[in-house]
Amino acid sequence: MTDQDPPPRAALYVDFDNVFMALLRWDERAAYAFGERPDAWLAWLEGREEGGRPATRRTLVRRCYLNPGGYHDFQLGRPVARYRAARDLRNRTYFSEFRAAFVQAGFDVVDCPPIAWLKNSADMKMALDIREALDHRTHFDEFVLLSGDSDFLPALARLRAHDRRITVLAQDTAKAAYLAAADLVVGLDEFAHAGMGNLPIAQFSAHAPPPAQPAPPRLAEPRGTDLATLRAQALDWVREAVARSPNGAMRLTDLGQALPRAFPALRSTDYAGAGSLGALIEEARDRRLSLSGPPARRWVFDAERGAAPSDLMPEEQGQEEAAQADPAPDPAPEAAPDPVPETAEPPPEAPPSPSSSPDLAMAQAAQLLRDLFWGSRDPKGLPHDLPAFTPAELGFLLNAISEALPLDPATAAPELAEAAAAQGFCVSAREVTALLRWLMRGYVKLHEPATPEGAARLARVLFATLVNTLRALGEKLSETESEALRAWTQYGLR
Repeated sequence: MTDQDPPPRAALYVDFDNVFMALLRWDERAAYAFGERPDAWLAWLEGREEGGRPATRRTLVRRCYLNPGGYHDFQLGRPVARYRAARDLRNRTYFSEFRAAFVQAGFDVVDCPPIAWLKNSADMKMALDIREALDHRTHFDEFVLLSGDSDFLPALARLRAHDRRITVLAQDTAKAAYLAAADLVVGLDEFAHAGMGNLPIAQFSAHAPPPAQPAPPRLAEPRGTDLATLRAQALDWVREAVARSPNGAMRLTDLGQALPRAFPALRSTDYAGAGSLGALIEEARDRRLSLSGPPARRWVFDAERGAAPSDLMPEEQGQEEAAQADPAPDPAPEAAPDPVPETAEPPPEAPPSPSSSPDLAMAQAAQLLRDLFWGSRDPKGLPHDLPAFTPAELGFLLNAISEALPLDPATAAPELAEAAAAQGFCVSAREVTALLRWLMRGYVKLHEPATPEGAARLARVLFATLVNTLRALGEKLSETESEALRAWTQYGLR
């Protein structure tokens, strides 16, 4: 196709339930962004930039097949649950909530209620509509199917017989025959990261401004290596970003992702000599750029507009209030200890045991990593997808992996997920596979017997691999954040 030729005319068919559940197994933020912002990933499919003309294809027909009664309960404490709680939305998310977003993006939404147990009528309706489109007076050059269901293989064969271009969205488990019938295959990871990785809603900062909030204007990058000028312009950018936020406050991690894109020289100059974004803001000594909160969830806020925002999420506040209202009963009385002489020094505090409850910084270390890794890939092209394990979940898995060595990742992941479920942990086989992949990046040989150090060695390898990967991406953790990450990897080890 030359620059003068118009893009091909396309018909787009979306099996919402199928794609949503597939993305959910990949990353819950991508699944939610798929339903919340169809206009954004549609622009990516069409090759449009900033509202321009389609460059890849013109989707003349846009149909979304959706079960209005379908729903999903997001796990409490994870990004989407916090995102919805901050907007006074219930955690149970019905698919019908996304209808308005698809209608506003120009889709015809077709209701597909269940016709059998766990099976809706989307497949049948999509196949009939595809067959009808072949006889339409408008000649559609391309058919785009966002569904990984291999039941559409006969429909793809019919489209090929009519000499139509076929584009499909496929998962890693898609059948070879299904992939061979298509002219272009869009991988699920590419759709999740390239199609939705840059959406504001995909970042899921609990108190971020609404997606429609315009981003602060990008200032011109200073020429040369004038660190003073670079520092001044970067701080002006941060001030304007905080000033434009509805509450006069933004997460430090959100600023840390956007600021280096506006000023790439910050990474090469180590944040204009400050060492980190937090240090750069602290050295400014500006009340409009005040810092508060634990290291993994720091806020940058304007103290002249109000007090520091509360760092507790709604569900955490409820737990704290319940603990204050119903304190734990006093333990049984014990024999009184011998009196301590007044001249004796107080005994030193005992170090916290591995079984003690993790603090908030450690509990949020995984979420900080997910935000920093979002959209990046390793040299093999695989995404740096790190599940946001709780400290207890990660500790159980590292112990179980060390005891199961040697193991085959393909067969061990489901078994480890089942073992975690038996202990009350909500861990999927895909999340276990992601953890095993991180260990292999650290050159852990899963096919060899375990070492005497066991899970402790796996924890050290995981910590070092995560830190080295962040350093290669240009991300730098503060000392407190690094210690919280180390504690997260070592929690609950045997």
